Amino acid sequence: LTMLATGMVRAEGTVVVYNAISTETMQAFVDAFQKLHPDVKVQVISGGSGELITRIRAESGNPQGDVLLGPDADNFDAVIDMFDSYTSKEDAAFGKGTADPNHKYYGFSMNFQAFIVNTKMMPAGSAPKSWADLAEPEYKGKIMMANPAQSGSAYSQMHQILMLYGWDMMQKIIPNATFVSSSKLAYQNVAKGEFPVGLTSEFNILKSKLDGFPVEAVYPSDGTAQIIDASGIINGAPHLENAKLFIDYINSKPAHEMLVAIDKRRSARADVAPPPGLAPISDIKTFPYDTIGAAQDHT
Repeated sequence: LTMLATGMVRAEGTVVVYNAISTETMQAFVDAFQKLHPDVKVQVISGGSGELITRIRAESGNPQGDVLLGPDADNFDAVIDMFDSYTSKEDAAFGKGTADPNHKYYGFSMNFQAFIVNTKMMPAGSAPKSWADLAEPEYKGKIMMANPAQSGSAYSQMHQILMLYGWDMMQKIIPNATFVSSSKLAYQNVAKGEFPVGLTSEFNILKSKLDGFPVEAVYPSDGTAQIIDASGIINGAPHLENAKLFIDYINSKPAHEMLVAIDKRRSARADVAPPPGLAPISDIKTFPYDTIGAAQDHT
């Protein structure tokens, strides 16, 4: 940090961001942040949630990253001691359930898991209506899911089924489904007409629909959990002051409006409207998601 003649403090140096969100949105954030702080260079290292958490754990004796951006909150809760408490300037915009009570992370987007249905292959009225329906014999071979060991969203789908019904139900669903290695394939293959039904995050369904694919979203009638993706400062961050600046920017209203516009996700901020085309939360049956339980099952 350099003192200017006016007595202002100018940020300079580097901030290293471990990134689990889309490249397009991350680039938009970097460009906007660099305009605000032209002397701070943002270094982005992108990867899957599990891969980035493993990296942070491995580096804990000598941290190399400053900020983790984008994994589900249960990823943070599983290793909460690896994150630093910081009360963001934007704290007041985050209501109950959208930030860690000890300020170890802040909500980024809010997300519901739903069924993507290719209406050319299966009329929406014939599609599964509930998590329990996925176990019905008529859907054998018609469902695509990502592998819960490789995908954060697939893990949360499985954990929701376990919370509602236990392992017995999951064991009936597994033989009906085809599992793929990434969450992208689970919705892209349905959009392209290779499978009639997939399990995915709601914004992927909206994006596919806006891209012209014949798909509709079905929200499980037995309830779907509101899950937050989050961002936080890594404990022992080598560029702590710049990490705080970056978290304040990521938590800001302009950043969240950009997230909604580009990624079609719901913002975790109370004052940012959801993207047009997503169902109102009041129309979706929800239940509380146990991030701590999910975190314990993760480890």
